[in-house]
Amino acid sequence: MKSSYQEELFCKLTDHPSWKGEIETFSPLIGSCSWLIIPNSHTFPGKQKKFYSTKKPSKECIEKINLLLLKSRKTLRVQSCTAKDKKLYYCIPITRSEQAYGFIGLCKVKEKISDDLLNLFNSFTCTTIEGVQKELEVSRLYETIRPKTIALSTVHTVGRIISSTLELNELLPRIARLSLQVLRAQRCCIMLVDKYKRHIIPHAIVDVQNKGAKQKTLKMGEGIEGNVIKTGIALIKPKFMCIPFVAEEHIIGAVSMSQRLDGKPFSSFDKEIITTLSEQAVIAIKNAQLYDEQEKLALNSIKALASILSSGVADNYGRSNLFINLTMSIGMELKLQSDQMRMLYYAAILHNVSQMGLPQKILKKSTKLTGKDYKIIKEKHIRGAQLIKPIGGRVKAVLPIIIHHHERYDGYGYPSGLKGEDIPFGARILAVADSFEAMLSKRPYRRKLSISQAVSEIVKSSGEQFDPIIVDAFIRVIKRSKNKIFKSKNDACMWKKL
Repeated sequence: MKSSYQEELFCKLTDHPSWKGEIETFSPLIGSCSWLIIPNSHTFPGKQKKFYSTKKPSKECIEKINLLLLKSRKTLRVQSCTAKDKKLYYCIPITRSEQAYGFIGLCKVKEKISDDLLNLFNSFTCTTIEGVQKELEVSRLYETIRPKTIALSTVHTVGRIISSTLELNELLPRIARLSLQVLRAQRCCIMLVDKYKRHIIPHAIVDVQNKGAKQKTLKMGEGIEGNVIKTGIALIKPKFMCIPFVAEEHIIGAVSMSQRLDGKPFSSFDKEIITTLSEQAVIAIKNAQLYDEQEKLALNSIKALASILSSGVADNYGRSNLFINLTMSIGMELKLQSDQMRMLYYAAILHNVSQMGLPQKILKKSTKLTGKDYKIIKEKHIRGAQLIKPIGGRVKAVLPIIIHHHERYDGYGYPSGLKGEDIPFGARILAVADSFEAMLSKRPYRRKLSISQAVSEIVKSSGEQFDPIIVDAFIRVIKRSKNKIFKSKNDACMWKKL
């Protein structure tokens, strides 16, 4: 039996109810004395001595038990001696199949213990030790399986996170919160290396006791995190742990954990769990970064497409920063998901392509449009929107929003006469923003309205031309964000991803 295991076994035995119960059972048969329990690897007393005693052992008791222990260890037989006061001392080996678990020392026994009682005592103690041993083995098995179980659970959870979003600014906070939950730590920070590999930028900080916690950008090799990322060597301290994100042969960042909530130090078990989590997180991060690059490419392509297709549209009928800013502000006010916001953004950029091919005489007409004019507009609206259909991908996905943003909530719009919730939600948002922007613009057939007048017209048409829910959100946006929406002249306000 290994020394470390034996020590753990006897440490558990000395505090176990079964051992204390055994002493209570045999004390009436043996008489009043001091009981000592000694692991096989120890002399007594030792630095790691463990014993249970009904009376504190005297110096004489310790000396005599040590002498008997030397003999008993060699012979694996009961050894005894008598002191000057005629009190007896016993060292009883606890054996099973010629293997010694340890030794029991009895000090100052008044009467000799019979062989039958010693045999019974040995059997009883062996049973007690085996019971404690089984408990210890189950506990050790649990401690062995537990990290693997948590690791598997962590892998599964990270897998669900990966499949739930490809947005880096959504993904990293979720991974940080998961790390805190798994280790019950106070603070988690995820940092990634910038594309020039010069700086380490914090992307997600979650602190259960300080919601406003911040982390400064570091230079490569600066600070603990910078050194871990530079060297690729994980760091673990009692109150801090930092694990690098390793993608193939490159280090793309690190996750750091601070202060466990239960006050316990971080362990190798914690390191194993977070390392497993980081391995899965790297896959998710690389996927999200690739997705982000694709999104930027798609956005640039859509902007270029919108610029080309709108080049033939009169300037005061083209897309404006006000329209895009207002559209996205309404979307954020309605707490749309990132995918919905993205589609809304693309639709806002492309929405005027439906005016492609409209005759200039209609665009610049100073009198009211005739029924024939409206018929031409409806036909060109469908044809113009259909021009981008063959492109496919994300452009195709926003087509319903573009086609139906001239529908009316009461069903009297065009091109399909859709009513209420049958109109795509994004199209209902575009309808409000487009009409408001048009009212603020000068037209050949009318003067432009003031902001107050335009807002009043939108409110009057709530429930008829416009969805009341969208109008309510529009009013809240105007009241709260008026200056922000109207201040941008050169560049459209980029929407904040939720």
